[in-house]
Amino acid sequence: MKNYRIGFSPIGLLTVCLVMLPNLLFLFITPPNNVLSQNEASFWLWNLLENVGRFGMMGSLCFILNRAPARKNNVLTMSALGSLILYFLLWGFYFAGISNGLMLVGLAVFPSIFFLLTAWKLRNPFALSFVALFALTHITITASNFLF
Repeated sequence: MKNYRIGFSPIGLLTVCLVMLPNLLFLFITPPNNVLSQNEASFWLWNLLENVGRFGMMGSLCFILNRAPARKNNVLTMSALGSLILYFLLWGFYFAGISNGLMLVGLAVFPSIFFLLTAWKLRNPFALSFVALFALTHITITASNFLF
């Protein structure tokens, strides 16, 4: 615990903002078939846990810092960027009106991978635990709504 402090992480903020970029498109473009607007769990506790994970992850990525330097691992960085690119690509299909269950689940999986890899790179176990909660609930909810 002595290695952690409250502060501001520009990389954490950038991580959160990058994943939120496609949401800004909703201000200008409405997808032809906006099926994600109904992507909620039927049981309230799943939605609560998803939001605890989401906001805990955002807060801990942006405001909890490890005094140890970030991991300098190019494979880790390239994997994170690859998952972000795939996420953006899937959003492109979604805004073009192309969607199916696997693609919609991919919209939950790839940002989760991006967040996990970034939290790992930043050596932030607080963010990792919130990301794990978010990923588990977000992917489960999306899969149950669009695959089963």
